[in-house]
Amino acid sequence: MASLLAKKGVVVGLLIVLFLVGFGVGYGVRGAVSPPAPTAPPPLEGDVTVVALLPLTGVLSTYGENSKVAAELAASEINDWLAARNRPWRLKLIVEDSATDPTTALEKFKTWYGKGVKFFIGPMSSGECKELLEYADANHILYISPSSTSPALAISGDYLYRFCPTDVIQGPAIAKLMWEAGIRHVIRVWRGDTWGDGLADAVKEAFEKLGGTVHTEHDIRYDPKKTDFPTEAATLADAVNDLINKGIPKEQIGINIIAFEEVAAFMEDAAAHDILRQVLWFGSDGTCLQPALLKVAAAAEFAKDVKFCNTIFAPGTSVYSKFEHVRDYVRDKLGRDPDSYAYATYDIVWCLAVALDIVNAYDPDMVKEVLPRVTSAWTYYFAASGWVMLDENGDRAFADYDLWAVMEKEGTIQWVKVGVYHGDTGEIEWIISLYS
Repeated sequence: MASLLAKKGVVVGLLIVLFLVGFGVGYGVRGAVSPPAPTAPPPLEGDVTVVALLPLTGVLSTYGENSKVAAELAASEINDWLAARNRPWRLKLIVEDSATDPTTALEKFKTWYGKGVKFFIGPMSSGECKELLEYADANHILYISPSSTSPALAISGDYLYRFCPTDVIQGPAIAKLMWEAGIRHVIRVWRGDTWGDGLADAVKEAFEKLGGTVHTEHDIRYDPKKTDFPTEAATLADAVNDLINKGIPKEQIGINIIAFEEVAAFMEDAAAHDILRQVLWFGSDGTCLQPALLKVAAAAEFAKDVKFCNTIFAPGTSVYSKFEHVRDYVRDKLGRDPDSYAYATYDIVWCLAVALDIVNAYDPDMVKEVLPRVTSAWTYYFAASGWVMLDENGDRAFADYDLWAVMEKEGTIQWVKVGVYHGDTGEIEWIISLYS
């Protein structure tokens, strides 16, 4: 079956056929006992448009580029699959730059809806997703994000679905990471948006449950539009000195910075304060694997010195995992390994196409009805990001988190995977003893 199934052979092809036949029969039976709709939507034919709103510019541009390539791979494979099944429709994927900006994302969302588009992939940031929520719900527009993690957007019955775990899971992962590093006192620095606020609160709650102290009197919440941080860095240095002057050992003080690509500028400014280099720093999925941090020499050196360690949700495995397939394709196109959310993007495109094919209608409400079962069944066999079980809010229900730190290896400063946080047990499995 062309490019998607060729490598997996007849067994995989039969599994997809059986999956779709079984699912389609179930859907048809349910429809047979339900009152018929006053006007049934027409069956799918020709080009069926889905728009991916991805941050090709702005502070998540690296993630956006990765997801663009993964989405295009999935779309190509889907059209091979549709052709092999003699289906009368093809997926038309259009990628738009959201610029990591909520206003831009909403403008393009409205523009494409005005052209008849009712299905969107992305946006990637929670700030963008929040901006779209009211308009999407009012107009029944389905959008599926690979990377929006704010707990504030975990809403039952809305039109936002998310193929990533929320920060209700990531918060405890970061807290456990800091605790195992010997940190007992935390100062928080975060971008003041929906995502930053939610994750900062989640980390605080989890860290305090472990018995630690979050010094809210020293909180630094900054404008997401800022691009340089000399004032914030000086304030942070004063905060660390204040805790040390109160008798707290510097080995027990940790900085939790919740940022995007601007972390490079922040650390470049922080490097001017020696005291900030003497405490450990911890990040999240927003800063994990950011190439920008390594491109600024002063920031990279600083990140290495403070053992800057970050969490990002770990792609799992499925019966016929596409992880290596997507990784190798993105690596070939961009010269780098993709982040976790690129794998989720690949899965979104596929699951959306399968759901559309099952309902055979360009109807978000019909797709919403079957999507949770599609994700559970389809991704169990064929996912790149692992099995996607959605919770009652339409969000990924569980996940592990990879731990990546900035370290010197083979003579260069680079991102190195140092461990895994297991969400089911709340424990960390270390690959490299970072804090010993």
